[in-house]
Amino acid sequence: MLERFTSRARRVVVLATEEARNRGHESVGPAHLLMGILRDGDGMAVKVLERLHVQPEALRAAVEGLLREAPGSSRRSEPDFSPQLRAVLQAALESPLHPHVVGTENLLLGLLACEGSEAYRVLRAAGVEFDGARGVISLFYDSMAVPITSENIRFIATSKWRVQM
Repeated sequence: MLERFTSRARRVVVLATEEARNRGHESVGPAHLLMGILRDGDGMAVKVLERLHVQPEALRAAVEGLLREAPGSSRRSEPDFSPQLRAVLQAALESPLHPHVVGTENLLLGLLACEGSEAYRVLRAAGVEFDGARGVISLFYDSMAVPITSENIRFIATSKWRVQM
């Protein structure tokens, strides 16, 4: 399942697994994945959150509260992916934005596509919506295809991001 993931997206999954293991959780869930995204701190998903005026540290505190409340287990085996996390990963794989590779931005969209999870509720409470996140990601992809000149930067900033230069 992870063969199409970028190295950063794979790292996020490893960080999510570490979160579950260190807390004694039997399975890795969407909240662990969101914490992995936030712990990585430098992927496009975090940049999208920042563009949407979400403070990653505030989001991290909310997810930390969720994970702290989740019951641990006394058994010390490798945690499995929960059915909810599998649904998130499947949604990330099916993201139409970049169909051949899955980055952290696709993982964020996967979290926003699966409405039943606590991670989804935390993101929504912070004001993050699927369409808004997808729009920011699309703008980023669109701006990558444009040569970097001061005229193009001014055009993108004023027309797409409504920034006056």
